[in-house]
Amino acid sequence: MPLLCGTELEHPVMNAAGTCKSLDDVRDLARSAAAAIVVGSITVAARTGNSGATYHAGDGFSLNALGLPNRGLEYYVEQLPAMARSAHDAGKPLILSVAGFGVDDYARAAAATAPTGVDLLELNLACPNVWDGGTQKRIACFDEGQTAAILAAVDAVLRDAPTRVPYGVKISPFSDPEALAGLAGVLATAVAAGGGPGYVCATNTFPNGLAFDDAGRPVIGVELAGLAGPALRPVALGQVRQLRRLLPAPVEIVGAGGVTTGRDVADFLRAGATAVQVATAYWNHDGDPSVFGAIAAEWAETLADA
Repeated sequence: MPLLCGTELEHPVMNAAGTCKSLDDVRDLARSAAAAIVVGSITVAARTGNSGATYHAGDGFSLNALGLPNRGLEYYVEQLPAMARSAHDAGKPLILSVAGFGVDDYARAAAATAPTGVDLLELNLACPNVWDGGTQKRIACFDEGQTAAILAAVDAVLRDAPTRVPYGVKISPFSDPEALAGLAGVLATAVAAGGGPGYVCATNTFPNGLAFDDAGRPVIGVELAGLAGPALRPVALGQVRQLRRLLPAPVEIVGAGGVTTGRDVADFLRAGATAVQVATAYWNHDGDPSVFGAIAAEWAETLADA
């Protein structure tokens, strides 16, 4: 069985953040073959998300600009114990994805949710689709100083938490290898100091994609959106390979970006990942959680054929 931060996974395939937001969603995934259940991303304040169309399935790609819709920290602190029980009753770990708009948001959410029964936290440092007053918010992982401050604040509150919960970080794809190496250095420094992430999820969507419909209108309500799906997969594989070479060996990697088949899972593991997350394939199957079992079964067949 693969291990993620010491937590056993039945196999490497789980859902990605954005696909599970409620207790009913958790129960649906608990009945599926997903190896773990990722809830969120959540924010301190409740958010309605972006208006208009927020998802588009294209030819070999997808675009999404959900805008972090969620019911806010207070709701999740109340609901997470039941979510954790549902996941654990099915033999699955529960991972909570947390997003924020400043250092204090991440620290506050981590402190409040660590005692709720979650097995892992995932700091979303990469959401590209958040708008406020017509202005797109900064993507945290591209700012080394902000990333370091977030890690330090989260490490501090988790050290004081009654239950020590490991955490990972989810990052955007980096086209500049020097910038990726700089971020990896920030993560490695935090780990060397006795804290830091136990894993890195690579990658979130590629920011600010644009597509038009046959009438010449943007397919997404806010126009710009994160590129995902099979078109992102070679980029995500390259990020995983680079990160495996850059990060300390104890820091694991979760691959995300266009996982559609068992061969895709095998490729991410070959590149250096421990597990993978799936979103586009789930959405393109109308939210049918059987997709996780289908992908995992195909992956198992690739092992048998090897």
